[in-house]
Amino acid sequence: TIIKEIAKRGAFVGFDRVTTVQQIMPDAKKVIMVMAFLEAGFADKLLLAADFTGQRAMDARPGYGRTLTGFLPLLRQASVKDETLQMITRDNPRRFLAFVPASK
Repeated sequence: TIIKEIAKRGAFVGFDRVTTVQQIMPDAKKVIMVMAFLEAGFADKLLLAADFTGQRAMDARPGYGRTLTGFLPLLRQASVKDETLQMITRDNPRRFLAFVPASK
């Protein structure tokens, strides 16, 4: 897929809206997509995004924490190891935000 081709070139790939209340796509489908990406060997390129605008109190969105409290347990149930989850939620964002270009 195009997403895997992007990751092969060294770019991070973000899966957005993993925590939205008004779901465009069911959680089960999101988990399947993330699992396919991980099984293809791209755990070190995966970022998860909440699509949160800061309007939590006004529109009853669950907020940033839902990625950790809602979506990660679904990945655990799908047999994603804790080391991989730490990579996705800690190591990858750290590398992404440091903006250190990959060496050729």
